[in-house]
This record gives sequence, C-alpha cells and structure tokens, in this order.
Amino acid sequence: MSLALVARALDADRIQAAAAHGISLDPVGGVDKATIAVGIAFFGLTFVLLVYAWCNRDYQPIRAKNLPQASVMFVSGVLWFVGDIAVNGHVNLAGGWAKCRLWALWIRLMFVLLFSCCVFVRVYALYWLFVRRQQFRGWKPVVPYLIAMPCVFVFCLAGQLASPNVTMRLDGEMGLCVYSRAFHISTLVLQWIMWALVMVFMWLIRNIQASFNEVHESLLIVLITLLSLVQNTVVGTVRAPIAAHSKGQNATTWVDFIDTNFTIWIILIWPVVQSIFNRSAYLALWRARLVDDGFRRGYDVSNTANHVETTVCSLDLRPASVDAPKDDSAWLYRTMYADAPELPGAPSAVRASLSNIRNGRARGTFSSTLTAAHTLVSQPSVTIDKRPEYM
Repeated sequence: MSLALVARALDADRIQAAAAHGISLDPVGGVDKATIAVGIAFFGLTFVLLVYAWCNRDYQPIRAKNLPQASVMFVSGVLWFVGDIAVNGHVNLAGGWAKCRLWALWIRLMFVLLFSCCVFVRVYALYWLFVRRQQFRGWKPVVPYLIAMPCVFVFCLAGQLASPNVTMRLDGEMGLCVYSRAFHISTLVLQWIMWALVMVFMWLIRNIQASFNEVHESLLIVLITLLSLVQNTVVGTVRAPIAAHSKGQNATTWVDFIDTNFTIWIILIWPVVQSIFNRSAYLALWRARLVDDGFRRGYDVSNTANHVETTVCSLDLRPASVDAPKDDSAWLYRTMYADAPELPGAPSAVRASLSNIRNGRARGTFSSTLTAAHTLVSQPSVTIDKRPEYM
C-alpha cells in the first residue's frame, strides 16, 4: 500500500510540473500495461510463425520468401517496440529506462530505419528482376544497407555527441523523454527520405504483371508502413511531447507494432498456411508458376532449350528434401515452355491448368488449378540451382 501511495505522490508531482509548462500529463497506467502486453502477444505469434518457417525452410515456397530478411525485420520490429515503450512513456523512466538517447537513437530510430531499409530492398529487388530484367544477387542486395545504415549510424552518433538540449533529454520533473523540435523534425525527415525512395520504386514496378503476389504484397506493406509514418508524424508534431498524452502515445505504439507484425505476416502467412493444409499440391502449382512466370517474364527467357537450361542452372532453388525432388525432368521443361497445349505425357487437367498460368488466367481459377496440380506431385520436377530472393 505504501508503494502505491508513493507512486501516486510521484505522479501528482509530475502532473504539477507538466502543468507549469502548459502540458497536460497523463501518468503511466493500466492502458500502458495493456499496450505492452498486447504488443508482446503480437510479437509472440509472429515469432511462432517465423520459427515454423525456419523449421520448414526446405519447403520451396517458404524458402523463397527470404527468411534471413524476414528475421532481420522481426528483430528490428521487436527493438522498435522496445524503443517505443521508453520513448512513448509507457513506463516510469528510472534506471536503464531513463537513458533517453539510447532508446530514442540507438534502439528506436536505428531499427525503424533498418526495418524501412528491408522493405526498400524488397521493392528494389522486384525492380531489378522484372523491370531491369537482371538477376538480383551478389552485391546488389547489400548495397542499400551499405549506403543507408552508415548514414543512420553517423546521424545517431552526432545526436549522441551533441548537447541533450539540442537533441533529446530526460525531463526529470515530468519524467519524460523530450525531443528538441528541430531534432524531432530531422528524425522525421530522415524517415521520409527513405520512404520517398520506396515510393519511387513502387511507382517504377507498378506495371508488373506476375502470377506471384510479391508486387501486391509489397504495395500492401508500403501502405501499412506509410500509415505508421504519417501517424507518427502528425501525432508527434501536434501532440508533442507525445509521451505526455495517453491516447497519442498508445495509438502510436499500437500502429507501430501492428505495422511490423503485419508486414511479416503478409510475407510468410500464405506459404506457411499452404504448407500446413495443402503442402504437395501447392508446391506443384508454385513450381509451375515459378518456371512460367518467374523465369519467362522475370528473366525474359526464350523458348529455346539451351536458354531455358542455362537460366534454370543460374538460379538457386536446389532441392534439399522430399519436398523438392532431386531428379531433373525434361517433361516439366517441355510443359512450361512448349507453345502447343497438346503435350505427350501431360494429363489433360494439368495441361489446361498450366495453359491458364501461361495465359494469365490462373488467378481467377485457383482452386481448379490447385486441384489439377495434385497430379504433378508424382511427376519428376525441375532442379533449380539458385534461390530467387524476390519472393
């Protein structure tokens, strides 16, 4: 009881100190604890999803989703959330929580921008594969990180070395982390520059027509994250300091952790669900779409056998388990690339389904195509030697 009385007395002192500065302060309460609990639950579910994906990484549709990048996004999202807890005032700032610049610069801002960089690389990969029609490997996936993250590091270091009054400081009377207005605007500008680049490349890939959903997934991810950035910009500007206002701080934290978790779910949930409930048939259909769409449209593959074999050998989807048969099959090459629908050895339902895929009609007849794809499971499949990181 005495501890509760002390806490209430401290809250009353903070409220009075904030009122002296013309700020209406909402003390830390049950809503903040609920926000932290719900955020932990969201990340727990996402962690389970990610662990399942890693445990089933030999399943090609999951492996093609670039699990290392999804893992970096998850870690960035968790640290972003931890930074929100401190910077948005969901806990009383004492001890380690009182290190405002640590949480605001090195945790929150650093990993917000790392998360944004991951989204940019995903869109950038689609641009190289489907617009430039070039492979996206080697240094290309790494270059955006090598450019962006050192710039972020220098920005955070400058903020750390500058006076707290110029950047961010702990207001001991109110118990809040308080940005200087100029520094807060500069952090928002840095984030908007990153997202301006993302929007430029989304515009460049707007006309991609693919059997896979990567473009639509990327568009949805960009829209969700832009919503988070707009909300942070508006609330952080109009309701500064955001940590003083319960509605603003909780709304911001909710939008942030929903954004990070939904992004990973959008990327992984469909192949994970299919691997659980429709594993073999979806794998067969996925391979058919990969060869027909990912090779022909993404890499501008001609119908010549030599070109097909050269291109297939240049990709890394080497089968590693029973989910990915290890024997080569000229039948699937012929099925995917022959101009005539009448192919010897191919079941009629499969020929019709694959013809729909080639002609762009498979989206509206997914269930029938998936049913027909069951017959492909017993057929030998393609050995593809490089993983397409754009999935």
